[in-house]
Amino acid sequence: MSPRALIARHNSIRAVLVVALLAFALVPAALTGAIGVRSLTASVNHEAQQRVDRDLEIVATSYGERLARLASSLEVAASRIQRAAAPDEALTALRRELGLTVLNLCDAEGRPLAGAHDASAGPVPLAADPVLREALEGHTAWGTLALDAARLRLEGGPALRNAARIADGEGREATSAALAWWIAVPLKGPGGRVEALLYGGRLLNHDPALVDSLRDLVFGVDVAGPPRGTVTLFQGDVRVATNVRDSAGARAVGTRVSEAVRETVLDRGREYAGEALVVDAWYLSAYRPLQDPGGKTIGMLYVGLARAPYDEMRQDLIVRFLAPVAVVALLAVWGALYIVGRITRPLRLLGDSAARMTDGDWDHELEVPPSYRELDHLAGAWAGMREAIRRRDQELRARNDELTLANERLEQSNRNYMQTLGFVSHELKAPLGAMQMLISTLMDGCVGALPEPVSRLLVRIQRNCEELQDMVRDYLDLSRLEHGELAATRSEVDVATVVVKIVVDNVAVYFRSRNIALEVECPATLPAVVDPALLRIALGNFLTNAAKYGRENGRARLSVKAEHGQLSFCLWNEGEAFPPEAAERLFEKFFRVRDAHTHAKRGSGIGLFTVRRIAELHGGRAWAESEPGAWAAFHLRVPVRPEEPSPAPAA
Repeated sequence: MSPRALIARHNSIRAVLVVALLAFALVPAALTGAIGVRSLTASVNHEAQQRVDRDLEIVATSYGERLARLASSLEVAASRIQRAAAPDEALTALRRELGLTVLNLCDAEGRPLAGAHDASAGPVPLAADPVLREALEGHTAWGTLALDAARLRLEGGPALRNAARIADGEGREATSAALAWWIAVPLKGPGGRVEALLYGGRLLNHDPALVDSLRDLVFGVDVAGPPRGTVTLFQGDVRVATNVRDSAGARAVGTRVSEAVRETVLDRGREYAGEALVVDAWYLSAYRPLQDPGGKTIGMLYVGLARAPYDEMRQDLIVRFLAPVAVVALLAVWGALYIVGRITRPLRLLGDSAARMTDGDWDHELEVPPSYRELDHLAGAWAGMREAIRRRDQELRARNDELTLANERLEQSNRNYMQTLGFVSHELKAPLGAMQMLISTLMDGCVGALPEPVSRLLVRIQRNCEELQDMVRDYLDLSRLEHGELAATRSEVDVATVVVKIVVDNVAVYFRSRNIALEVECPATLPAVVDPALLRIALGNFLTNAAKYGRENGRARLSVKAEHGQLSFCLWNEGEAFPPEAAERLFEKFFRVRDAHTHAKRGSGIGLFTVRRIAELHGGRAWAESEPGAWAAFHLRVPVRPEEPSPAPAA
């Protein structure tokens, strides 16, 4: 049957959907009621959850503000401790005045000076306490900490440890740590140096006053009946302060949060919002991670709103509208299954055909059963598209084979070019070296004094030979780079001896030929784990560039040092330099600055490209800077040892 006959025979999807919608319109009241109930229920639940989220924000803000005020009060009163003749008595009075559980004094090394320290427990662990660490920097610090059993015993002895103990329903210890507001105030000497720390805090374990005041802040005071909301502090997943009651009417301290909440809030560090079972009742809940100043999640802050009133309302609506909702659901399911079946079967067959085409099967049979007009048209178009794709696939394969062959030829041409370049450069190296040696012999007077015109000509010849030798070396390095022969083989070496001294001696003749004074600033010994051969190439490029482009009769300075785990080379020279906008492009392959000062100088544009590749092979970087008309500076920075990261240098 032809595609046109198929289109004429069957109805369109649009007509079927119109008929279905008319059928559904016979029960508009029931459908509207069901949608209304669902919308109302969702809206009520959403508004209730939003209220819980807002309440959690209020509680968290109040929690933080109270801790900050307590820290401010301790900071104001700290001067009394410095002036006190009897620090222990002053600490006790101040602790009672501020309502703190513990208040101690230690020096900047952690040695206890006054307070309730356990003398046998050793020094205060300053490094492990983020609040004390921050206070050592010279300013008041505060936050919520989880103090383990050993720390509790150190700060207040067995009495403090017992006061913080949390037991579960069977009398066993639920957690060995305690949640505490922790504050530290630095006490400074006459020179402004921190000499001691006044620190302490308020234990939050068994602190009903705090959670009750936070609950009353957001929910008000419950006169009668069950509470409308609750506030809880968790140390880890254990309730340490709460106004949630258990079945016996006691505060549910020592009970644990559900696994889903623990995984979301404690393990992932994310807020949890939704319904949660709190002891024996469901609440619309919001949990927020409680973190210490170091960013470690140590507990949770919880606000919950009783769900029971909303459950009763939702249940009443479900009972009243259950029958019409069920009828509408059955009709919708039947109609959806029927329509979806007629639509999805042809689409599934077309999808299977696409999968077989992906596997390269272009000749499989495709029989799509009669369906809606649009789907029949799609099936016909699919068959035409499959044939067109098959032809284009064959054409692309043929063209790909041609491109592969052309690419192989280009790669072979490039390899031949680089081999020829390396061979020619290598063959030029020896005669150029011999020419330079002969010229040096003549200029040193080995065959007698030379007339001044002859000496000037020999100087010009010597400079040209130096430039040619520089280009030969650059092309040799480029050939090795392209062949992958320049790889960093690191070893422990003395950079001052095997790199700096050797390279400076080798290029000294370049600087003498242009009468440039070269200063070298380098430690006598400079151990590092690097590839000395590659660093000699890089440093040689820097120095020959300075000799070539530096100001004749001018100055140049090479500075080598190691600091902060980085080995730095800086070559500065007087000269016309280069425009600042060309600083980055200097390290590109074959790039050269073209201006009145460089047009007469030969160069390959490869030397600095090689320097950058050597820096990258060492995990470092190279860059340049200049002041046009005055000076130029080139930098190379690599790690002293390969395991040490290389930070980005300051501009």
